[in-house]
Amino acid sequence: MRHKQFLVILIFFLSCFLSLQRVQAQENFEVRQINFKGNKTLEKDFLLERMALKEVSWLEKVLTKEEPFLYNEELVTLDIERLIRIYQSEGFLQVDVKLQPPGINEKREIVKLTFEIDEGEPVKIDTVTFEIVGETVSFDVDSLRNRMLRELNLKEDERFRDQDISTDKQTVDDAFRSLGYAYSTTNYSLDLNTKEFITDIHYTIEPGPKAKVGETTISGNQHVSEEFIRKQLQYEDGQLYNKSLLNETRRNLYRLQLFRVVSVLPEKNRVTLRSPIPVKIYIEEAPRLSTRLGAGYGTEDKFRAFLDLNYRGFLGGARRLNLFLKHSALEPYSASLRWIQPQFIGTKTSIALNPYIMRKSEPGYDTRTYGVNVPVTYRFNDWLTSKLTYYFEDVEQKVETGDEEFPDFEDGKFPYNKSGFLFSTVFDNSYPTFSPEQGFNISGGFKYNGFLFGGDFNYTRLWVDFRTYHDIGRVVLALRLMGGGISSADTSNFIPVEDRFYAGGSNSIRGWSRARLGPKRETGTPLGGKSVFESNFEIRYPLFWRLSMVAFFEAGNVWERSYSYDLGNLGYSAGTGMRIRTPIGPVRLDLGFPLWNEKTSPQFFISVGQAF
Repeated sequence: MRHKQFLVILIFFLSCFLSLQRVQAQENFEVRQINFKGNKTLEKDFLLERMALKEVSWLEKVLTKEEPFLYNEELVTLDIERLIRIYQSEGFLQVDVKLQPPGINEKREIVKLTFEIDEGEPVKIDTVTFEIVGETVSFDVDSLRNRMLRELNLKEDERFRDQDISTDKQTVDDAFRSLGYAYSTTNYSLDLNTKEFITDIHYTIEPGPKAKVGETTISGNQHVSEEFIRKQLQYEDGQLYNKSLLNETRRNLYRLQLFRVVSVLPEKNRVTLRSPIPVKIYIEEAPRLSTRLGAGYGTEDKFRAFLDLNYRGFLGGARRLNLFLKHSALEPYSASLRWIQPQFIGTKTSIALNPYIMRKSEPGYDTRTYGVNVPVTYRFNDWLTSKLTYYFEDVEQKVETGDEEFPDFEDGKFPYNKSGFLFSTVFDNSYPTFSPEQGFNISGGFKYNGFLFGGDFNYTRLWVDFRTYHDIGRVVLALRLMGGGISSADTSNFIPVEDRFYAGGSNSIRGWSRARLGPKRETGTPLGGKSVFESNFEIRYPLFWRLSMVAFFEAGNVWERSYSYDLGNLGYSAGTGMRIRTPIGPVRLDLGFPLWNEKTSPQFFISVGQAF
């Protein structure tokens, strides 16, 4: 019996020793992978960004030469504590985090970690109340309360988050400071019920006395006159203090594109509560003359290069002069000169005069154009902009031999004039700029050519482009729908080739090369059409470093007749691609396969920027 007990004890100590040896052996092993189980609310990337340990894959180690993170028990313990704090700040007060037994590969000296998370119930908001103490306010309190309740992040039945309560406190402060209460302070208290996992939020606001705006001093300007800067102020001396107007003044000055730094600082004194409050504006001007040069390569435009010259303050004020020169296989030459006058009939309106010359060499046509545009742009807000443009163009189309549209042309040239108005509008709240992950982009336009404005042809052109982006964990889902139609009022029904619709290419249906999907001439070149429909669906997934991968499915076509859409006659494509993130946008490599079409071979594209 004693021998059996001794044997059991020996086996127990031996297993403990081997386990200890195994744990010690994994010290300084490379952390190859970190996983989470039970993280229903917070995504892996969100948690990894806030941890001390990071996962470095073998491919990432080889390509980027990044040093791998080494396993360390102290770092693991620290990360468990961090994960608990992260969840608590996100409203999960009873979260529990444990490390599962690590996956160890002693031969390769790597370790895979899995953190098991029991989130528990989140704390939700039950009620939000406000109390104004001290000064008697002179406005409709109920109206302001209702407006603040709409603007707050933490509303009834929402999950409590530490970051949101700080943001909401600032929102309440700003609401009062935009009504003249420059010294308003806000505090909050929480009434937490840990049994039901709910909390009440009670804001206490001390408005303080009303204040007015005092004298404004301006410094830092060298070329831009102080008088011009003062015209941009959205407030006046002696006016009731309004923080939103101070912020709008700063944004106004930035939009002029004359300054690199703009600071609008009210000099409040919380001890004396002085009124009026002086305002100090400091600016740092951007260079008067700036130059941008660029060059690159793409499968469609081949070698491309551009020169962009800007002169700020041209003829005084905020006027700008811009010269843009460009060359590529699709645009052998393009020269555009723009004179821009910001704040034309109001601070939100601008006008420009834009003469230009360019040649376009597309798969379906070759044209030379002399033209002038006069666009008037109105900015409703940061997301919505509309533009009305008058244009006049002198176009010369090169007619290819055998083109049935021009049976009587022998010199190979077809000249014509275009004149009319183009109305376009864009709503864009998508972000980030170069590679959107959330938001919408809706654009559309209506061209009215000829009719009362001269020109050789009378027609209208209408199109709408809808894009939406959704960030679901590490994956971004991107969707695009585009449709358009052209209607001619002439007996010939002729539409200039550059205004027709075309489909296929790196930014269209990627199973076809540029403009190759749709009607064709007898010679095989793209003819273009009067109706178009395109749909694109793309899944974007980050890999490591600056690399990401995409998979896409697309459908679309072009039809010769006006506003005629045969959705049973669509071209379909699917494919995959890689993205390399750069400061100028992602470098894109796509491989598109035409589906159910044996006449078209797979297409490979190199370009810059997302497809949509």
